Amino acid sequence: MAATTVLAGSNNPDFASKTVRACQATPALANLTDFLLEVGWTLSVPADLDDRAIRSYAATILSNQFGFGEVPDPRISSTWEQSLKNAGGARNLKKIEGSQQKDLWFVWEKTGSVLRVNSFKNDVYFQMNCVIAFKEEDSPITFQRLVEGSGPDPQELPPVYHLQPQISESHGVKRSLNGAILNIERISAVSDSEIDVSSVYTTFLSVRAERSE
Repeated sequence: MAATTVLAGSNNPDFASKTVRACQATPALANLTDFLLEVGWTLSVPADLDDRAIRSYAATILSNQFGFGEVPDPRISSTWEQSLKNAGGARNLKKIEGSQQKDLWFVWEKTGSVLRVNSFKNDVYFQMNCVIAFKEEDSPITFQRLVEGSGPDPQELPPVYHLQPQISESHGVKRSLNGAILNIERISAVSDSEIDVSSVYTTFLSVRAERSE
């Protein structure tokens, strides 16, 4: 499969693109939070994440475990089960008052898609990254659509397809965007637990602190 841009072939272009772009648009955490709430995300806390959100977060862990090559079915299954187990531990995360690091969680209530924003700021530097897991109905693109018309059965293809990264720098702000499309048909077929997250996006933004708010 040829490399694909991150938001190509969008099923839900407004919701998906607004979310991803918001994470890259501003080096101000407060502005990002306001915008995400305006789009329709709900601010949550780790202890309140429901099972749908935990499964979404588990998919973000899974997507980092596989590269471009073929993966044996037993490894896919064990990795997904371990990702589910590790994701459940997120409910135990606690807020640390006065910390330079901020960790915010958002849930798309209709489906259980999840967005985690982690930021760090000191006197000279600010960085922020978003990890977004879109359920199948929310996803900008699905694995099935990605391979549509190409011939191969999803069962014969790798569990994760990584999209072409996007990296840029403008006015002192560095940005990067990575996407992974999950082959949910194959992952579900070889695992005891189904997966319903079609795509995971990770954004990273960094800037000198005087440029952020």
